[in-house]
Amino acid sequence: MLFKFLSYIVDFMIISQNKIKLFRCLCMIFLVILPLIVLPGIFTKLKFLEVLKQDKIEEALTFGYRGNRHTTCYSPGSEGNNWDTDTMCYVFLPSYADLEAISVETQAPRVEFESEHEVITVSNKKDSLCAFEEKIPYIVHFYDASGQEVGTKSITFLKSGKLPTLYVTTQTGSMEFLDADKSYKEKGYAELVDADGQTLFSDELKNISGRGNHTFTFDKKSYQMKLREAADLLGMGKSNTWILLSNVFDNSYIRNKLTYDMALQAGMEGSPESKYIDVYFNGSYHGMYLLTEKVQFGENRLNYPDLESQNRDLNGDNLDQANPFEDEKENQKGVELFRNPDDITGGYLIEHDYGPKYEEEFSGFITDEQERFVLKNPEHASREEVAYIAGLMRDIEAAIKSEDGYSPHTGKHFTEYIDLESWADKYLVEEITANTGGGCSSSYFYKLPNGVSEKVFGGPVWDYDKAYARSWDYSQNPRILSFLTLHGEDSTRWFYYLYQHEEFVEAVKKEYKEKFSNYLEQMGSEKADEYLAEIGDSAALDLERFSYIYRDYGSDLDYLSAAQSIKQFILERKQFFDSVWLQDASVCQIHFLEEDGREIRDLGVIQGESIVNLPEEISPGEEFVGWQIEGTEELLTEQTVITRDMTVIALWK
Repeated sequence: MLFKFLSYIVDFMIISQNKIKLFRCLCMIFLVILPLIVLPGIFTKLKFLEVLKQDKIEEALTFGYRGNRHTTCYSPGSEGNNWDTDTMCYVFLPSYADLEAISVETQAPRVEFESEHEVITVSNKKDSLCAFEEKIPYIVHFYDASGQEVGTKSITFLKSGKLPTLYVTTQTGSMEFLDADKSYKEKGYAELVDADGQTLFSDELKNISGRGNHTFTFDKKSYQMKLREAADLLGMGKSNTWILLSNVFDNSYIRNKLTYDMALQAGMEGSPESKYIDVYFNGSYHGMYLLTEKVQFGENRLNYPDLESQNRDLNGDNLDQANPFEDEKENQKGVELFRNPDDITGGYLIEHDYGPKYEEEFSGFITDEQERFVLKNPEHASREEVAYIAGLMRDIEAAIKSEDGYSPHTGKHFTEYIDLESWADKYLVEEITANTGGGCSSSYFYKLPNGVSEKVFGGPVWDYDKAYARSWDYSQNPRILSFLTLHGEDSTRWFYYLYQHEEFVEAVKKEYKEKFSNYLEQMGSEKADEYLAEIGDSAALDLERFSYIYRDYGSDLDYLSAAQSIKQFILERKQFFDSVWLQDASVCQIHFLEEDGREIRDLGVIQGESIVNLPEEISPGEEFVGWQIEGTEELLTEQTVITRDMTVIALWK
């Protein structure tokens, strides 16, 4: 009896323990397993509601296409957007994407893409492979788990055509760090594919950084990529440094391309080749760019010995930390180096620059005429190197400024100092394009080692997004010579001095006849149309992506109309230059001076013609009256027929 009682107790305890275990299991399911099942859905819903709240449609949908690539939807003005159908959003796709096979991922429980022809439904439970139509607006309806519509948006799919595509992934997965300061650099990865999606190049990036001055203030910035190893991109020759030009100031997209190709056909050594491409940063479309070679020493560029690499070999790679020097008496600056190369006569890459940009650079010098030159190579120049090239450039200045062309210091003629052909070509490119910055910034010269040549060369060319009548009124007149002084007081006067010498003018006439006159006809009637046909589809995407920038900057969004104006400008320039340099029409020079006698700019017109657009000076607190002809009470007007050389002085009220 006692044994039976004890067995009951044991059975009860076993049953109780089993119940406890069962209870514990149920608790475990409730506390651990169930949340693992339920919470993701809750978090997804909360995240989606937050996306709705912040109006970030780009985070609500992800679109996949060939090659396992993904992109998001771009919402113009997303910082202040509302979830309505008034603002069109875009999905930008490269040339090789198949719109018949686009995968869609969403955080929403259900999304419907509604067009005139159909309704496409996707959900957050599975990836959906969909077929969309290009350039057709879809009204996108977002629904919550209960089936209630919580927002709508308008989306259009746009696809590029014909252009290669560059994908850049930064180490941080964002562009915020790079876009904060152009001096910042970041590692990353790059892949370049052709228009059919075939990989042409893929590798890690040594770094990518922003570049430009005013252009860097815009959302569409230019960048410099340094590859881990030199590579030949799109047949432009091997290099480890490449530039992505945004062309943000160019409402036609063709100004830089036209000019770079003109310089190449003229045989200007070191001038950059360039190709149009589409660019995606971290999966997001970032517009159409011009991929270009960088103006620099190196294989497939200026292929000569350069001093920067020699300085690094002798003094170590960390030259950014070298002690700077600035000799105010000699107007020279650079860095203190322990060792100089045996031969410091070259190569130098020299850029004419204006005040603020000059101050940013490590090395440079200022001439007696207050011309500012920075050394792009060697960027870290020693005292001896700066003194050598500064002395040579000052001798050139003295010679070209003298009436007979001989330096009063050395007795040498300016043709003994400069390579006349390349300087004539440089002048022609800047004059033909009416480049407002041509005599101010991005204006290059180079000096090779004496063993190669003892002369200074003009070129290579760079930066023409403000050329071809893009800027100020007086630069829009196709029938003037500017002698590279369009930028006023910041411009070099060297080419004005050179134009007073018969030897230089004859070189200009020769080079124009042999290299430029016929090609200008090609540029205006064929080349421009060739580029426009190439970029048509991509330009449409770029305009939708960055239309707010172009509008704010006052650009005409009709890039074809802008290009047509350039074509007409080129052909009118050709007629004018043919008259001046082939038919020897007489040119009168007008010198524009400030009240205190400072020379501002010089313009030339054919005798008997007028300056259609006159420069207008601006000074805070003063009203500009006009240009008074020296020695008279008469004002120069746009109707004044120019019959002689004259000087005009700014008159203020």
